[in-house]
Formats: sequence, structure tokens, C-alpha cells
Amino acid sequence: MPVAYRFDSNIIVIEMVGEYSLDDIRTTILNSLADSKCPTTPFILVNLSGSRSIYNRSSDDVKTIALSLASLAKRFNNRIALVAPDDFPYGLMRMGSVFSAMAGFEPEVFRTYADARKWILS
Repeated sequence: MPVAYRFDSNIIVIEMVGEYSLDDIRTTILNSLADSKCPTTPFILVNLSGSRSIYNRSSDDVKTIALSLASLAKRFNNRIALVAPDDFPYGLMRMGSVFSAMAGFEPEVFRTYADARKWILS
């Protein structure tokens, strides 16, 4: 599956690999929050390291996802970490973090999973 989730401590890790749609992202996040194994007070960490779709996303796509996450922000403690090791996805996610902050939750973009995990758990 191009968008999947797993749990790492009290973090919902959303892994995006290859090609996927915006609906795939939303569905996976909703499924992760509804999973009986979901921590009671989770954070979300989105890992774009294996994504190919990110290279075809527009700023409107990023804004759409940020706004849809805003309605769920309280369910993931109003914090989201994004991992984007390459320059283009990193820049796009930095732009998305502005939309996210305006929508009312705290985003941060990282180049490595380890740094993102450390921040989200701090």
C-alpha cells in the first residue's frame, strides 16, 4: 500500500511510498486514529522519504491536506512532524507548515526520521 501507518511509542507514523492520492492520505490518517491499537494521546509523524507523489503535488494540494488535518488536530495533540530528506519535498512541506500553523496546529519539518521523532516526543 502506498500510504500506510504504524505505531511507534505514542506516535502514529504515516509512511508515504511511491504514488498515492490525497484521498489515500486522508483515509490512512482516519484509519490510524480509529485503530483500536492507537495510543490515547498520539502525535503524527509523516514520513515522505519514499514518496514519488510529492514531486507532483501543488501548493493547493498541500493546503488541502493541511486544512483537512486541522479538523483532526486535537486528536493528535495539535502537533505533526514531517520528514522530507530531499530539497523539493522539504521546501514544499515548509510551505505546508505555514498553512498548518494558520489552521491551528504545530508542524515541524525535518530531514531525518530520528530528528522528527525526537522533536515530536519532546
